[in-house]
Amino acid sequence: GDPLEGMALVHGRVVPEVVLRASAKTGEGLGDVMQAVEQALLSLNAMVSCLVPYAKGDLLNEIHTVGTIVEEEFVAEGTRVVAYVPPSLRGRLKPYIQD
Repeated sequence: GDPLEGMALVHGRVVPEVVLRASAKTGEGLGDVMQAVEQALLSLNAMVSCLVPYAKGDLLNEIHTVGTIVEEEFVAEGTRVVAYVPPSLRGRLKPYIQD
């Protein structure tokens, strides 16, 4: 993707398109900041559908830790999972990804 996506040029400087205000003193606006951060992090993640063998429980544990589970089903061959995962984990899940 475009590294400047979501950015704007203001007075010759590249700045984020979204600016949120929050008060550290009163906490006002912190909910909006948290929501924006969560959305930004989720946008980095890709949705995968995979069948993780039971012998690869470490991978399944990592999906639960760093990913967002959408669907999970336990079948004879392993655990069928649909989840949003970061690019680093997606690479290691590649052998188990199903279309």
